[in-house]
Amino acid sequence: MDVAILGLGRFGTQLSRELVDVGVQVLAVDSDSDRVNALVEDVFLAAEGDAANIEFLESLSLHSYDSVIVAMGSDVATSVLITLTLKQRLRHRHVVAKAMNQDHARALELAGADVVVNPEYEAAVRLAHTLGARSVSDYMSLSGDHGIARVRAPLSAEGQKIGDLDILKKYKVFLLARVRGEQASFNPELGETVQPGDVWIIAGDDKNIRAIQQ
Repeated sequence: MDVAILGLGRFGTQLSRELVDVGVQVLAVDSDSDRVNALVEDVFLAAEGDAANIEFLESLSLHSYDSVIVAMGSDVATSVLITLTLKQRLRHRHVVAKAMNQDHARALELAGADVVVNPEYEAAVRLAHTLGARSVSDYMSLSGDHGIARVRAPLSAEGQKIGDLDILKKYKVFLLARVRGEQASFNPELGETVQPGDVWIIAGDDKNIRAIQQ
């Protein structure tokens, strides 16, 4: 997979490195030479230039990349313009854009972005749902007051078989997967016994997710 990242602020730089770590070939682009030089030895290709310049964008041959990520979210007008150019003029098949807020996200959607991410908003949502809930270590909102969470299996469940627990009835959540060390089991067998240290991936109402405590 090949990905082009336009904008090497904290988000774009970290994303570049994470993608490289999972085997993705990355083109990293920014107008700041220091930011480009900081990544030149890590990524497949690094380029210095103004992504808002259409001729420069065209010179990057972005059509050969599976995805283009517009990561300069702090400049609303520029990110919307670049997204619009990528989708309407260059006809790129998959554009991901970073938003600062909900209004910015809406503008990017109207510009044609296939995926809009708002890291600060998403981080705030995760923190709000995990803060004070000792057993919840990660959370993803689905809609309204429902989500998916990573939680420690309750102490009261240890030593019992999953089928005997009747998790949906007792805890009012759906058990999607069980994580034990480095191994994950999706839709675990009913005859499996809950062990100390098990982690559950569950889905349900927020209040029921938060209610699963040690």
